[in-house]
Amino acid sequence: MKILMLTQYFYPEVGATQTRIYEFARNLIKCGHEVTVITEVPNHPIGIIHEQYQGRLFIREEVDSISVTRVWVWARQKKNFLNRILFYLSYMVMSFFAGLLDRGRYDIIFATSPPLFVGVSGYLLSIFKRGRFVLDVRDLWPAAATALGELSNKRIIFLAEKIERILYKNAAAIIAVTRGFCDYIASHGGDRGRIHYIPNGTVEEIFRPLEPENELKRSLGLEGRFIVTFAGTLGIAQGLWSLIHAAKLLRHYSKIALLFIGDGPMKKSLIELTAGLRLNNVFFHPQVPVNHINQYLNISDVLLVSLKDDPVFNSFIPSKMFDFMACGKPIILSVDGEARRIFESAGAGIWAPPENFYEMSDAIIRLYEDPALCRQCGENGRRFVLGNFSRTEQSGKLEKLFRQLLDEDQTRSRGTLRQAALSA
Repeated sequence: MKILMLTQYFYPEVGATQTRIYEFARNLIKCGHEVTVITEVPNHPIGIIHEQYQGRLFIREEVDSISVTRVWVWARQKKNFLNRILFYLSYMVMSFFAGLLDRGRYDIIFATSPPLFVGVSGYLLSIFKRGRFVLDVRDLWPAAATALGELSNKRIIFLAEKIERILYKNAAAIIAVTRGFCDYIASHGGDRGRIHYIPNGTVEEIFRPLEPENELKRSLGLEGRFIVTFAGTLGIAQGLWSLIHAAKLLRHYSKIALLFIGDGPMKKSLIELTAGLRLNNVFFHPQVPVNHINQYLNISDVLLVSLKDDPVFNSFIPSKMFDFMACGKPIILSVDGEARRIFESAGAGIWAPPENFYEMSDAIIRLYEDPALCRQCGENGRRFVLGNFSRTEQSGKLEKLFRQLLDEDQTRSRGTLRQAALSA
């Protein structure tokens, strides 16, 4: 099979999207398929294009046998509405032309959203390249953007919802990362028979238990501390202000420290909030490449997963939850709905209501005072995730779906030829 993957975010950028698509591509290539990825020039999340990619419209390279075409995008540090829209639209246009200029046809055009405009490019290319269009839905857009206040213009919301329904209607198959997303898509124009559940998962080779590196703790000024870590994008959706206020409640516990690893649009305001509250138990560290993050997770005693308190996020499952489980560390989950049900089935830690800093601080204290509970939750989580949420297994499901789509094409072609022969 020849497969074209469209994703706005990809390695070496760090995040759930990047890992998901990289692992899908890598495993499909291992199965003997030809995979091309069209993505942006690296700039996420800070909005500055990496120096070696500046001033170029198209760059072709190879990443672990994956043929990658990187395209210029409107990347800006200031994350206002206009810049975001131009950022998304620039990728849509540039990725479409990059795909159009790529000679030959593809069997599968796989587009991962959000942003939703990636799907528009994928759908158009599927027409020109005569491939089956598969839409991967990792987030509900525009629903999530509306809930976060990033999108409020009624005309734009109407247009976005119209595009959403067109893509759902015209996709040969739709993949959703949660069962809640499957229900949402079915209620917004998607054919239930073409919706497939392939969740996020973990990569065991990257996320695994390691002996904590004391030198790393010392370099961070955290030696001898009980480290509670949030690692990921410091964005609006994560509701991170509540973690800072939880740290305020914990300021009399001299050995407990909160560590934020990552970058994002909320980092500056979080640092300012920490300074305003005069907290000396909160630490910030820049984004860490995915191939090095495991050592940071393993110096931690507890790992945090959080989202804002909004009903739209009840159908979300942050992929970092699976990676953190694989490290064998206890987790405090501050996400309700489907993620909570999976988490409590695993027995991987303590659940706290989203943006409730009182219960968050109580959960941290409980784990701090109970090493046996920490150990048991860590063991439960690792055992559960390795048995149920493997990226390799999910890649196998994706390949099987692609084969089914091509088999349908062949069956349809044979039926058309047979009908033409009978008519003659």
